[in-house]
Amino acid sequence: MKPTVFFRFITELYLKSFFIIFISLVAFFVGIDLLLNFNDLPKSANLILLYIMFLSFSAISYILPISLIFSMILAFVSILRTNELVSLFALGLSKKFIILYPFLWALFFCFLYVGLNFTSFAYADDYRSNIKSNSVLASTSSDVFVKYNDDFVYIQELNPNDNSVKNIRIFNMQDFNLSSLTKADRANFKDDAWILEKGLRLDFDNNIILFNDGFKSNDFNFSEELQGFKPKVIESATPKKSYSIIDAWQSFQTFNSQNINTNSIRTELYRLILLPFFAPFLMLILYSYFPLISRYFNLAFLSFIFFIVTLGVWGSLFLLTRLAENSVLLPEFAIIVPICLLALFSMILYAKQ
Repeated sequence: MKPTVFFRFITELYLKSFFIIFISLVAFFVGIDLLLNFNDLPKSANLILLYIMFLSFSAISYILPISLIFSMILAFVSILRTNELVSLFALGLSKKFIILYPFLWALFFCFLYVGLNFTSFAYADDYRSNIKSNSVLASTSSDVFVKYNDDFVYIQELNPNDNSVKNIRIFNMQDFNLSSLTKADRANFKDDAWILEKGLRLDFDNNIILFNDGFKSNDFNFSEELQGFKPKVIESATPKKSYSIIDAWQSFQTFNSQNINTNSIRTELYRLILLPFFAPFLMLILYSYFPLISRYFNLAFLSFIFFIVTLGVWGSLFLLTRLAENSVLLPEFAIIVPICLLALFSMILYAKQ
């Protein structure tokens, strides 16, 4: 059999199974959520449609990996039941070659998902939550207190739509002493810095002399502060926030330079970049245990076992991710090590085919 003919055959079989399972699971996920939360949604058709769209996007992170594996199981059970798999072997195709194209398609979809996480697609769950709670796409963050270099920054309200803040206070510390306090009612992020408008700066003298002024007060119309302190980095300091890969990396660099715990950010980075790839490697592992013919095996029971194993591995990785987010486990141990072990085991089994 020519490779192009086999490619069209196995690609059509695998992709048809994949899209049927993927669309069905997304529709099921959306349907259950709407049944539970429909009364809490805003009374606007446009917002409800946006809610459904963002809900579908947010479901992809859970559904895509198991859809890739389930579609492989169904596709190969189908050709086993009709003895097409034996025919492929009879035509001279090796067991390694038969799984190659489904494996490459799974890798393609994983890389596509990782690429989408570089964009605002990664914030779909935040948008969904904001529509449900506040009837708006982007909500404001309030009462944020973070450290940046030698400054402690308090922000009463951060608006991500226009990269502006209200009521900002910047406490500059030198040798554990308060050196200055800069405050303004409003600030905007422009040219990689925050521009404070119509504020006040208090400079404190740490060597106080009796009867001398303890501080100097200066009013200003505009003042450039916090160079490189991006709004997304500030947002990442608030709980329950999603990240894109770019924003997560920038937040990691900023917080790591401040000696701030970065477990949750590292977990999010590994989740966005590495976690989906457990699916292609688990496909190789399950495929190595497929029988060559269906005559002596109960395919229904075998499929059930494969489904249980898939859900068990997926659930275990999900649990490890949650433990890493709460600093119970190191993110490297919770995500990188299991993925690497799966990859190593799958490559060993593939080499033995």
